Amino acid sequence: MRPHSKWLYRLQRFMIGRYGQNDHLNRFMNYLALALLIVSLFVRTGWLILAAIVLLILTYWRLFSRKIYRQVAINRGFERVWLPVIRPFQRLRYQVTQHWNYKFFRCAQCQARIRIPRHHGHVRITCPKCGHQFDART
Repeated sequence: MRPHSKWLYRLQRFMIGRYGQNDHLNRFMNYLALALLIVSLFVRTGWLILAAIVLLILTYWRLFSRKIYRQVAINRGFERVWLPVIRPFQRLRYQVTQHWNYKFFRCAQCQARIRIPRHHGHVRITCPKCGHQFDART
């Protein structure tokens, strides 16, 4: 028997029927509360700490809420505003991670973007869109 299995069982029973999701809104509020707490170390104002505590309380209130559909609707409303703001940065991060492992080429005929793994030397590339072949060095 695991050391804390009774405690984990009780926690699982408590969370049945509750929202319990660390969704985009909860993560945003947690990160914002952390940022406010860090800023409050340098700027001595009490309202920053109070705002961080309120954000953490709201996060846990959403986490333990039994009104699951309402919390999902609130998160979708937040995502409708937040995702267009964050999407360019996600694309940039994806492109940076892809450029570590792949080299990208453009087809001369159809301008399609072709991704080839790096460190394969001199290769002949066939465009999957138009079938045009060209040589390149990865």
